[in-house]
Amino acid sequence: MTRGRPTREQVLARVDRCLADLAAVGGLPLPIEAEGIWVNIWHEETHHSTAMEGNTLVLRQVKALLEEGRAVGNKELREYLEIEGYGDGAASRMRTRRTLRVPAASGGANYSRCVPD
Repeated sequence: MTRGRPTREQVLARVDRCLADLAAVGGLPLPIEAEGIWVNIWHEETHHSTAMEGNTLVLRQVKALLEEGRAVGNKELREYLEIEGYGDGAASRMRTRRTLRVPAASGGANYSRCVPD
């Protein structure tokens, strides 16, 4: 086992293996195919992240607020504002990630070789 930083050749070989793995599962989804994936991630990230902090809105209420701007239920104003604030920040990060074309999780592909040991 070698110690220290990998050589350029080792890094490029790892990149080639990762690209081959990606090609083996059909490559990246088209932007139109991935849009629904990103919207669901946005809803769930907002819901779960704020729920960990004590927000009591359920996923259905979070979706209604983010998609339609409609406050559903009888909760404190603070909770709706928290969802809106977190949702805006998460949406901004999602736009950045999509620009970088981060691949969606694939069905069983092993990307562990792409991560340094």
